[in-house]
Amino acid sequence: MEIGTAKGQERRIKDLLSPEEREFLNSLIARSGLINRLIMRLYLAIDIKGLDRWSHYIQRLGGKKRLLNLVSYWPVRILERISVFYVGGSLTAGEQKAFGRICRVSDYKLSRYNALVFGSATGIGFFTSGQFTHWLSGFDTIFDTSLGLTSLLLFSIGAISVLVDAWRVIDSYLRKKAHMPFGFFPLVINSTTFLKRLAERSRLGPPNVPR
Repeated sequence: MEIGTAKGQERRIKDLLSPEEREFLNSLIARSGLINRLIMRLYLAIDIKGLDRWSHYIQRLGGKKRLLNLVSYWPVRILERISVFYVGGSLTAGEQKAFGRICRVSDYKLSRYNALVFGSATGIGFFTSGQFTHWLSGFDTIFDTSLGLTSLLLFSIGAISVLVDAWRVIDSYLRKKAHMPFGFFPLVINSTTFLKRLAERSRLGPPNVPR
């Protein structure tokens, strides 16, 4: 009986995803650009093939061996969760849904906590810093130097980022919607997805308008 139970547990570990679920996830991942496809496949390996199997393995242990595995497991899981909200919340809105299915987090929560922890909080800290106050003190001479114009551009980008993140948080509560953040990192990782979508639209051509 115990042998049969152990075999059943091993089978469940190997088959954490049903063929249908795996096929569905693969179809979602295939819609993304190169960079985000690599990101999602990496987390598919980390979460489902790695940490989830490790968790199942720990559940079958006992005594000191279980404790040692738990001590190793939880720091890794915490780091993985932090990276999930940072990386996953930086994807496009549609890709956050696919990423959320892999990591078992709702897309609007990815968007919300990415904005709260890595967006708005960082932006507010930046704008309340002494550097921003010093820059404001010389605002009347800002257009006299190229450095002043560069600072204006950077602070304007920061202000837009904070406003976008504030909207992401609000809309995640109001309509449970996910949105892509405004920033350099999201632009870089989502660039291949944007290019893929543009290429697909160009192949399809303009829509036929009935006369």
